[in-house]
Amino acid sequence: MFERLDDELTRRNGSNALDILVNNAGNFGFIGFKDATPESWDALIAVYARAPFFIVQAAMDRLADGGRIINISSAAATKPVTAAPVYSMAKAAINNLTHALALELGPRGITANAVAPGYTRTDANAAIRENPELVKAVEAQIALGRFGEPEEIAAVVAFLASDEGHWVTGQTIEASGGYKL
Repeated sequence: MFERLDDELTRRNGSNALDILVNNAGNFGFIGFKDATPESWDALIAVYARAPFFIVQAAMDRLADGGRIINISSAAATKPVTAAPVYSMAKAAINNLTHALALELGPRGITANAVAPGYTRTDANAAIRENPELVKAVEAQIALGRFGEPEEIAAVVAFLASDEGHWVTGQTIEASGGYKL
């Protein structure tokens, strides 16, 4: 992936310098204690913790001084979801990784932050949103009383990636509408 990125960045810009890295990947994370297997554990940890770590590792020498790393975490990292304990654990690891990156890369002026969405209207939770009783139960746990919209999460990411976000680092910013306050 990075070899192709290097080639394309060099072709377009004359160097492989990377200004912004957003780690945002996912798979189905709602696997409870009773249903978890070593295989499902490995799959969730691979996507939500292992991949972001090694992507940042590969990107570190490419990141321009003053660049930005934004990891997508989850409100479930600090307010665990019992229906998804492995997911919650892996997202908590992202918060810890973010803090370590802020310390490691701060001398280069690179910021590292995480955005922790709550329930957001995406394909990942479409099945939940088809059940009015589940929607009511979820929305009862959110201070603003509704699912978030992807654009609302994107706005927080955009702020952190912008020049205005240059003084924010090592933070996990929850964008959840007040999930489980």
